[in-house]
Amino acid sequence: MARIRILSRETIEHIAAGEVIERPASVVKELIENSIDAGADEISVEIESPIVSYIRVADNGCGMDNEDLRLSVSSHTTSKIQSSKDLASIFTLGFRGEALSSIVSVSKTRISTRTEGSGTGSFIYTEAGDIIETGPAAQPKGTIIEVRDLFFNTPARKKFLKTEATEQRKIVDMVSTYALCYPKIRFSLKVKGRDVLNLAPSENHLERVISVLGHTLRHRLYPAHAERPSISIKAIMASPDMARATKSHMYTFVNGRHVKDSVLTGAIMEGFRGLLVKKRYPLIVLFVDIDPSEIDVNVHPTKTQVRFRNASAVFGIIASTIKKRLADFPWDRAEVVVTPREASRPATKVQEPRSLYGQYKQPKTRPSQASLIGTTGGFYSSKKVIGVLHSTYILLQDKDALYILDQHASHERINYERLKSTISSSSPQSQMLLEPRLIELKPDEYAVLKRIMSRISMSGIELEPFGGTTVAVRAVPRMLASADIESIILDIINLAMKDSAEGEGYLDDMIATIACHRSITAGDKLDEAEIVALLKDLDEVGSPRACPHGRPLYKKIYISEIEKWLARRP
Repeated sequence: MARIRILSRETIEHIAAGEVIERPASVVKELIENSIDAGADEISVEIESPIVSYIRVADNGCGMDNEDLRLSVSSHTTSKIQSSKDLASIFTLGFRGEALSSIVSVSKTRISTRTEGSGTGSFIYTEAGDIIETGPAAQPKGTIIEVRDLFFNTPARKKFLKTEATEQRKIVDMVSTYALCYPKIRFSLKVKGRDVLNLAPSENHLERVISVLGHTLRHRLYPAHAERPSISIKAIMASPDMARATKSHMYTFVNGRHVKDSVLTGAIMEGFRGLLVKKRYPLIVLFVDIDPSEIDVNVHPTKTQVRFRNASAVFGIIASTIKKRLADFPWDRAEVVVTPREASRPATKVQEPRSLYGQYKQPKTRPSQASLIGTTGGFYSSKKVIGVLHSTYILLQDKDALYILDQHASHERINYERLKSTISSSSPQSQMLLEPRLIELKPDEYAVLKRIMSRISMSGIELEPFGGTTVAVRAVPRMLASADIESIILDIINLAMKDSAEGEGYLDDMIATIACHRSITAGDKLDEAEIVALLKDLDEVGSPRACPHGRPLYKKIYISEIEKWLARRP
């Protein structure tokens, strides 16, 4: 008896529908994509409760004639391609010919449509993929699709849906996502008759991003753009301090298609490396326009994945574009505001202590507390020191605010910038040890160390095998002369075990690890001269706002805010 059999049409359609239509938001996605491909500049979505009972998507696109309408609900019918050769030059969102047929196979659907030149439109009504009724329909140019009783013939599918609120939120996110990519299209969404979204056409992506994600971001968004042969990158991103706890605000589009791709998200995180707190993710909308022959969009039935022919090149241009923009834009640099009173005041001469990489210990020749203002040319050194909290937080003030500065994070950033500068000079200044320091490693640690030894040498740490799994440290950077070099090496090895140890990203993490070991810590007591040196050094490395791990260096509290706390003002 034969074990292999041909599946029935009904079974095939249910399998295909399961791949494409996972939930109500999938219906909305597929229908919006069809509307965009139809040239619509107005798309409206309506849903009822429960969502599976009624979903309506209407557009003013090109519409269909009667013959195309009947074909549209059949499997593998599309106007987007004619042969397999067309897969290398796809500019439309849909092309598989599965969207409508998958939707109608698991619902009761009415489609009414009219083309520009037709005097009247036409409609078709289906149940579980079977055509029940057709006829003329009076309606404006475009297409209206009404989906009722979704999954009525596959009740098991309903059991996998989330709560009504969750499924509704996914639809709101879906409409919002496509609105981000197509600013010239008017999008609207009604839930149980209530307007949830009503987005008028925008002239550019920036204005649409603001209208979708919130007007509070207007002055916190930074556009970036780059052009290379066959590829164009555009990004609109919020400053790193606006990072979120999840990846839900990382929107990525390729040729107008919303995709979720590890190359893109990895490149974004690389661009923000060193500027984000651990387990925080940037708010960014990324648009990649690339020659269609350089990508494969036929990877997954839902078309939410792509495959790049040259993934490393795409990764590189995105990461470098984001990194350069964040470096160029002053989100990370605070402007020095000098009041007329301060500008006219003669500069107070303050002894400027000599700052060292590893410590700030200076002779006890302290300037008076009142004179600790420093120069007006730097953001940090222009502030007045008013105290230290718990030997951890330096308290600063200017004319309108209090600043609480983390001394460890500040020193860590200084050491990081200086060590990075030394490494980038290709001639790190090392100090030979009188006696080599021997470090005995476990076999797996030694194997990792051998792989990254050349990377470590770039920091000025000179290592060589010493038999078995023992390694000898021959020289270290001057800033590590008195450091616990064994702990540093073990931390670097542990870092490599979690990372690939390839590329600039790992090097940055390694530098940050070394910098952390040589930084003053919470509880270290600094005198006034040492604090002045710390502030001066912060300005010398560019007045940064974050440590190498992305944590903020300080918290600014306006005097007006304090006055509200204490009921000194309404």
